[in-house]
Parts: sequence; structure tokens; C-alpha cells
Amino acid sequence: MNESSTAAAAISEDELALVHALQVQPRATWTDLADALGCTTVTASRRWQRLHEEGIAWVTAVPGAHCAAFTAFVRLRCAAGHREEVAAQLAQDPEAVTIELTAGSFDLFVEVITADLAAFTRYLLARVEQIRGVTQASVAVATHVVTEASRWRLDALEPRASSALADTAQARSSERPSARQLTDLDLRLLTALGADGRQPWDRLAGTAGTSAATARRRIERLLATEEAALRCDIAAPLFGRPVTLSLHAEVPATDLAATARSLTALTSVRLVATLAGPDNLLATFWLRSVEEVHRIESELVARHPAVRVTDRALALRAVKRMGHLLDPSGRSTASVPLGPWATQGPEPD
Repeated sequence: MNESSTAAAAISEDELALVHALQVQPRATWTDLADALGCTTVTASRRWQRLHEEGIAWVTAVPGAHCAAFTAFVRLRCAAGHREEVAAQLAQDPEAVTIELTAGSFDLFVEVITADLAAFTRYLLARVEQIRGVTQASVAVATHVVTEASRWRLDALEPRASSALADTAQARSSERPSARQLTDLDLRLLTALGADGRQPWDRLAGTAGTSAATARRRIERLLATEEAALRCDIAAPLFGRPVTLSLHAEVPATDLAATARSLTALTSVRLVATLAGPDNLLATFWLRSVEEVHRIESELVARHPAVRVTDRALALRAVKRMGHLLDPSGRSTASVPLGPWATQGPEPD
């Protein structure tokens, strides 16, 4: 048995089901979780406490589908011996939300989220390209994120229980309110939820300097407007998903939307985005072994003969994922506020 399989065996089937449940409803009550999992609230809470404290799984706030933000993917070449140093420096930046050391035609893959194009340009020119050891940067701007990791599931929960949790979340959500400019309080709340998306309302309120009722009302509004989303993330190697594959492709413009949508049906896909750049499609997959790499690409081309894969990269190690710093086993060790929420907003009325 290899190292990743041994590590994965340390996570019980009950814990896998709990993580899946939290992927469906990240802030589900302990009562709802206990009902879905067939255990007591104390047991559900204890299982999550272990996973969270050991950095094996965590709930975090991420930009939602209607977040007023600019997303780009930056591929970096580094001088020999400098890639880890460059990654460590970028990892402290709110703008660099995800960073991977990669094997392929480039050394680092960085997802950057900023408030707008101007902010991204400043960050790229004044920060990224000025870091000692960076020799080349290639940029692809996301025109549309078709799917992202908050929709990915472990497939460890009974379908009936998963549907019940989803129905509960929908029943508790109100009619979508209109979006409004984020206030400084909103930013503090989102930053706190980025660190721990399941912290109780009173603790969240204390961190942000407001009341529990206000914290809950504002967060529920931000989630309803899809300014923000919550997701349950995991240390992928410990769950038997040690291989991250990113495929860059060229697709005829007339086929791009349909091709991107079809990729979302693949159970291993984590991210699909259309791009404005040398390639116009990016798809990222979590795989169980490197042997799956060619199968995934073959299936893609077989389904869509017009697709031409232009580049492929394997992640040697994830240094950071959506604001969370990761150790070599993929466990979360700390968090950095996400751009563009790390900037200050206007004070509330």
C-alpha cells in the first residue's frame, strides 16, 4: 500500500460522509448533520473537531458567482532553485489565492483574484514580476468560471441524505436580495469566515466587532446574493486524491460554451473556466493516480474532437488553496485573507 493510501485509510467512512455532508451544506446545524449521518449531534461535532483541528478538512468562504472581482491564472517560470522561494513569497499575498508547484512547461501555477483589471495589472507588474527568481509570466484572464470546487463532492454520502441536506438549505434561504457595495464590516466578516467557515455566530461577531444577529443577517445576505460562497475543502492526498491535473486547451469559439458545460459532469473535475489568452479553456481535475491522466485527456478529446489540448501540468504540491496555506500532506496550517476582500470598504450606514 502506498503512502497516500495509508493516509487515506486513517479517515473513516463516517468522516468521509461528514465531509460530503458539509460540502452540500457547509453551515448545516449539528442536528441536521446528525439526522443525515444517522449519529448523535455530539458524535458529529466530535468527528468534525478532529478533522478541523488536524487541518484535514475545513470550511471556508470564497468569492461567489456574483462577486465583483477579477480572476486570472498566471503561469510562472522560475530560475533553478528559486521556485519554492517564489511560492513562499506569493503565499502571503491576498491576491494569490491558490498556488501550486507544477511539473510541465512552467514551474508555478497561481490563481489571482483582485478587485478589477487595474488592480491585477498593478499586482502582476509591481509584485509578481519583480520577485527575485521569476523569469517569465504567462497570463490567462478568466472570462467565466463555469464550475469551481464548492460544487465538487466526495461521493461518500447516501443520495437521500445529500438531497435532504440540500433541501433544508434551500428551505432556509430567502428570496435573493439585490447586491450592494460591501462595507468594512462585510469584509471583516468574510475574512473571518475565510479562516473558519463554521465558527459560531457569536464568535464570528466578536471577531468582526458586531452582534451575532447582525453577523448572521449580513452573512446570509452575502451568500444569498452570491457575493460569497461557502465550501468544505480537504487535504486531497489524505482522501486518496493526490494527483491534480490541469489541462489548457483551444476550442472553437462556437463550441466553447457547450464544451465547458459538458466538462462539469465529470466527477473528477474541480474547475472549468473559459479564458481570454493563448488558450480559451482551463479544466482542473483531482485524480487517484497518474495513470488516470491520459484517460482523462483521451475522454475529453473523444467527446469533443474539436478540442486541442495545448498544455498539461501536474501539481507536485499545493502550497496554498483559496487562501489556506497547506503543508506537504495538503493539510491546512493557516489562512491568508482573500483578495479582493482584504481591501477596505466603506463604513456601514
